[in-house]
Amino acid sequence: MAKVLVNFQDEFLQEIDKIAEVEHRTRSSLIREALRRYLSQYNNHQQSQTEIDMKALSIASSSNKTTYPAPRVS
Repeated sequence: MAKVLVNFQDEFLQEIDKIAEVEHRTRSSLIREALRRYLSQYNNHQQSQTEIDMKALSIASSSNKTTYPAPRVS
């Protein structure tokens, strides 16, 4: 397992430590779980955005309209 050095403001670290103590866990396990949850939420958002983009592309390509690129402005 790799170690990572992270800087936190004192007040923020105190809040983390309070929660870790209440939950009877280590600071590291609390931070790991928080990051796992963030990454899961991020990946779900990215997947949803990709699905939305693919639907929009599908709708645009199935349209009978001919579209032209916008003219470049110099």
